[in-house]
Amino acid sequence: MFRTIFVVLALTAGWGLALQSTLYAACLYLWIAYFRPETWAWSDIFATLNLSYFAGAYLVIRTVMAGHRFTLDWRSALLILFLLQSLIASWFGNYWEYSFGYWQDFAKTVVVSYLLTIIISSTKDLRLVLMVIVLSLGFEATKQGWAGMLLSPGSPNVNGVPFLGDNNLVAVGMAMLLPVIAALANTSTGWRKQLFQFMNIGVLYRAISTYSRGGFLSLGAVGAIYFWRSPRKLRTVAAMTIALALVLPVLPPAFWDRMGTITAAEDEVQDDSAASRMYFWQVAVVMANDRPLVGVGHSAYPRNYNRYDETNGAYLTNRAVHSAWFGVLAETGYPGLLLFIAIIFTSLRACARVRKAAQSGATNPDLAPYAIALESSLIAFVVGGSFVSFQYCEMLWHFFALTIALERVAVAEAVTVPVAAEQPTAATESSVGPDFVWT
Repeated sequence: MFRTIFVVLALTAGWGLALQSTLYAACLYLWIAYFRPETWAWSDIFATLNLSYFAGAYLVIRTVMAGHRFTLDWRSALLILFLLQSLIASWFGNYWEYSFGYWQDFAKTVVVSYLLTIIISSTKDLRLVLMVIVLSLGFEATKQGWAGMLLSPGSPNVNGVPFLGDNNLVAVGMAMLLPVIAALANTSTGWRKQLFQFMNIGVLYRAISTYSRGGFLSLGAVGAIYFWRSPRKLRTVAAMTIALALVLPVLPPAFWDRMGTITAAEDEVQDDSAASRMYFWQVAVVMANDRPLVGVGHSAYPRNYNRYDETNGAYLTNRAVHSAWFGVLAETGYPGLLLFIAIIFTSLRACARVRKAAQSGATNPDLAPYAIALESSLIAFVVGGSFVSFQYCEMLWHFFALTIALERVAVAEAVTVPVAAEQPTAATESSVGPDFVWT
């Protein structure tokens, strides 16, 4: 009953705010998408309402009626091109109806992602969106993390998350969430700062307790890149030390034994999951080489697996690819993979450029922590996504969009420094656009 009341109150407040502005409408959609109240509340009524559909439809209508300028720069165009490539791949695939159903869901994800790029217009807007994502996805993760650490330390938590998927996908999603929580903690004061620090520990343990090796590698990558980019390394080291001092002592030998198989050589003992993944990747390459321009269709690797399996079901049937890279390659062909890599590269590049600009004073310095956070999150995907089918996860595409918004906000909030008349200003006319240069 308490959960039902909480969801009703949250939806009432959310819709009340959504009627006031497009930004709040986007936040309502994000809360529903990440929190999934229909699965959290012990009531079937929310599942029958299709909350996400109505919130998404309202967001589109509200954005159009609010008169937002629908700009399409080359980075936004990459998102649209990948969506079109995925549609073409599905059309020419072996299972059009199957692929098209999944493609429609992905299309909604890309549409919302694009809307985020035009709705977010300031650092304040960006912070609010990041906060909604953290509180929505991190709420239950924090609770489970702390509960697991205190009540059953060392026990694996293999439960999935409706928004992310199984425990391996959860691990990567949590690894991507951690840098954002840290950025919000670093830019907050008082009880808010303490709240985000508390969440960081819970989410960290939630990720580790999945016993996912890909997630473990993601966490290592996050720690390394966050330390490298941090302007206050001593403070970062202190925070990491405290977090690890709370989490690591409760991990049993079984955890470390499983993590030790990451580096196992071929002539050493490896578990079946590692061996099967290698085979699934080989099958993905065969699919791509058979259909290099279009692949086998959006999300259609499992449906096509049996066609290309030469082991006669040694690894069972209708298997997943277990890699974002090989998944994109098999399902959208080589053009799709090139587009996907371009999206990731330009997103990381945008984060680096904004970080440097903010730290040098060329734009709002408050953007630096968020640039570092988004960069670290994408690095977490690059590492962890190599071992899980995370390529179409809504969170990933929202983060791509947030890097576009980050760059646009940096341009809008660029600082013009008066200098000699013969010298160009800090933000010249040519710097306003997708290829702006901070001087």
